[in-house]
Amino acid sequence: MFPLLMRLRRPAREAAAPATALAVLLALLVLEQRGFNRDSALLFALLSAVAAARIFPAGALAFAAGTLLLQAIKVLPVVMVSGVLSYLAVPLVILFATLGFCGRQRSLLPAFAVASAGLITVNWFADGTWVNFVFGAQLYGRGALRTGTYVFLVFGAFAAFNLAAWAAGLAVNNAGSSRRAQLRAEAGLRQAATELAVEQERNRIARELHDVLAHSLTVITAQAEGIRYIHRSEPDAVEESALIIASAARRALVETRRMLENVAPADTSPAPTLDQLESLATQFAASGMQVTVDAPGSGTDVTPLQGLTAYRLVQESLTNAFRHGDRTKGATVSVRPGPDGLMVRVSSELATAATASSPGTGRGIPGMKERTTAVGGSFTTRTTGQHFEMEALLP
Repeated sequence: MFPLLMRLRRPAREAAAPATALAVLLALLVLEQRGFNRDSALLFALLSAVAAARIFPAGALAFAAGTLLLQAIKVLPVVMVSGVLSYLAVPLVILFATLGFCGRQRSLLPAFAVASAGLITVNWFADGTWVNFVFGAQLYGRGALRTGTYVFLVFGAFAAFNLAAWAAGLAVNNAGSSRRAQLRAEAGLRQAATELAVEQERNRIARELHDVLAHSLTVITAQAEGIRYIHRSEPDAVEESALIIASAARRALVETRRMLENVAPADTSPAPTLDQLESLATQFAASGMQVTVDAPGSGTDVTPLQGLTAYRLVQESLTNAFRHGDRTKGATVSVRPGPDGLMVRVSSELATAATASSPGTGRGIPGMKERTTAVGGSFTTRTTGQHFEMEALLP
C-alpha cells in the first residue's frame, strides 16, 4: 500500500519546486509591479534555479551562484533595480537542492549556503544607492567598525536564512529515511512472522507424521515378522495378520492425506478421538502386546482438541512401549477428566535395566512434550526401575 502511495506521490514531489518558483514569481510580479524586462532578470534567473533544484540540484546551485556573480560584476542589474525580495529565491534553491541531493553531496550545501550569503552581502553593499536607502544616511566614511558591523549583520541574516533552508531540507530527508527504515523493519517483521508460522506448521506436520507413521509402521513390522514364522505352521493366522497390516497402512494413508491436504473435500473421515483407543489397543494386542484401556465414554465432555491430543499421546506412548518395552507385560492406559483438565497416563515395563537408563534419541518423547505444551498442558515422564510412566495434563 505505501509503495503504491509513494509512486503516486513522486510526480507531485518533483513538481513542488517548479510550482513554488511559479508562485513566488507571480507574487512578486504583483507586489512589486514587475514586468518581463531586464530589471527582473535576476529574479527570473534565480527562480529558474529553484524550478530545477529538485531534479538537478548540482546544476541549480551552480546556476544560482553564477547569477549572483554576474550581479557582482554588474552584468545583471544592482539590488536597487532588481529588488531585495529576489534573494528569497536563494534559500528556496538550497531547500529543494537538499531534497534532491543524496549521499556525500549533501556536505556541499552548508558551504554553498554560507558562500551565497557572502555573495549577496557583496552585492548588497556594492550598491551605494541601496545602502543609503536602507540605512537612511551615508554609511561609508563613518568608520570601519560601524561599516563592518552592518556588513556582519547583513551577512549573518542571509546566512541564517540559507542555513535554515538547508536544515529544513535535511529534516525532511531524515523523516523520509526514518519512514523507509520503519517500513523495511515492518516488512522484515512480517517476513519473520511468516517464516515462524511456516516453521511451526512444518514442526506440527512433522509431529503428526511421526505419530502416525511410527505407530503404523511398528504394527506393520511386527505383523510382517510374525508372518515369517507362522505362515507354514499356522496358515489361518496369516490372513488375520495381513488384514491388520492392510488396516494399519490404510489408516496411515488416510491420516497422512488429511494432514497434507488439510482435509480434502472428498475425505470425510473424522480425526482420531478417545473412542478409538479400544481399536488402538486391539491392534497392539494382535501384534503381541496386551493393552488395558481405562477411558471415558463418548458422552464425556471432552473437547475435540483434547481428544485428538490424548489419542496421539497414547498412540506414541504405546508405540514406544512396543518397541522398547517388555511386550509380555503389556501396558496400561488411563484417561480421566478432572477439575484441571484431562489426565492421560500410560504405564509400561522396560525390556531391561540397561534400556531404562539409556535416553532415547528420536522425536517420540520430545514430540509428545511439544504437542502437550502447544495446547497449554504439562507433560512428565517417570522411570522407577524397569517401570516407565508417561503423564500429561490437558487443560
